[in-house]
Amino acid sequence: MKIATEEDIEEVLEMSLNFLHKSGYEKYSDEGQIRNLIKTVVTGTQNQMIILLEPGVGFIAGQVSPFVFGPGLIASEIAWWVTEDKRNTGAGAELMNAFEYWAKNVAGCKMITLTSLDAKVGKLYEKKGYKLYERAYMKEL
Repeated sequence: MKIATEEDIEEVLEMSLNFLHKSGYEKYSDEGQIRNLIKTVVTGTQNQMIILLEPGVGFIAGQVSPFVFGPGLIASEIAWWVTEDKRNTGAGAELMNAFEYWAKNVAGCKMITLTSLDAKVGKLYEKKGYKLYERAYMKEL
């Protein structure tokens, strides 16, 4: 596992497009915009945004922001993808562990928020000590 660099942009982009296709967000996506976001993250300071990559396996991307309801910072997962043939191997949990480590020890966060479209992933979160606080609803404008 490593922090993604400019050399990894194409691999992260391909995985991101796979995520968008499977998640239902594909109709909202723009490949050029996604490429630019990945480039911004991999060339930025690693204490604000990060992409952790296991080449050929998957990635998790996240960012830091102030926690609105109290002191401290919160890390938010932007996207998380494990290739279908690597699922149920522990690869997703390894990515999550690395993201938690980064959030706490590098970015100085007090909390993490993760999202999921899948109840199975929600069960993984709960096994790792996460609690459901809110549900997200979206409306196309």
